[in-house]
Formats: sequence, structure tokens, C-alpha cells
Amino acid sequence: MTLGISTNTRLFSMAIIKRDSLVDYSIQLHKSSWSPSKANKIVTSLEPCVRRYCIKQVALSIPYEHHQTKEFKHLIACIQRYFEAKEIPVYTETPEALHSLCSSEQKKTKKALMKSIVEQFPELRYCYLKELRNKNKYYIKLFEAVAVAALREQEN
Repeated sequence: MTLGISTNTRLFSMAIIKRDSLVDYSIQLHKSSWSPSKANKIVTSLEPCVRRYCIKQVALSIPYEHHQTKEFKHLIACIQRYFEAKEIPVYTETPEALHSLCSSEQKKTKKALMKSIVEQFPELRYCYLKELRNKNKYYIKLFEAVAVAALREQEN
């Protein structure tokens, strides 16, 4: 099983994929201002998931370098340390890698990525339609988590 994670310091999303089927997914909003204890809270929230599902690998969606704050880098380092301690390999993927899931004739946008993920996992249609109506983007992190896990599963 592959755990896909897409996060920033406010939204944390994860998806679990096993052999091309979406086993579980969730998104969490952490409104409080940044602190090391917030990073701890996010990492601690992974424990039930890791315990419940036999996670074999983790795929992290990493934004472009110029979008990474020092707080984000700290959070990612905490997540990577957590999985290293459990001897679970962690792989990182860039936005370009995620866009490889879009069909070749589509423009490589977040909307196109979401659409291609919905085609593969129709159970996410509700989230997709809701995201299209949202003024402030919320579910994109969920779609990135699913995409990064799906990409990692394909490579195995």
C-alpha cells in the first residue's frame, strides 16, 4: 500500500492506494498559526493511518522550490524523519511528475489533474464538483495526494 501526502502548513491531505484502487483518503485543515507543535500535531495524525493500513511506501507531493517556505521545509523534514524511523521509504514527486497523469492533449493545469484523477477514481467526483464551485481552493491537496500515490503505485 502506498500513502500519498500533499501538504502545506495549513492543509494536510493523504490518500492510500493499493493496486489501482483508492482505499482511503482525507483532508485536514489546521488553521492555527505555524509552530513546531503544529508540525508535531500533523505528524502525530499519521500514526492511526500507518497502524491501520500496512503502508509499504510514502509518496510526497513537493511544490516548486520557490513555493517552499522554511516552515514547509521543516514540516516535510519532520514527516520524512517519522517514516525513516519506521523504516518506510519516502519518495518525493514534483508538480511536473503529477501532470504526467493528465492526457497529452490537456493543458497541464491543476484542474486538468483533478479531472484525470476523477476519471481514474470516480468516487472523487463529489470533491471535484465541489472544488469547481469553491472560491478558495481546498480539495486540490486531496487530488495531489491521490495523484502522487497513484504515480508511485504505477512505478511498482
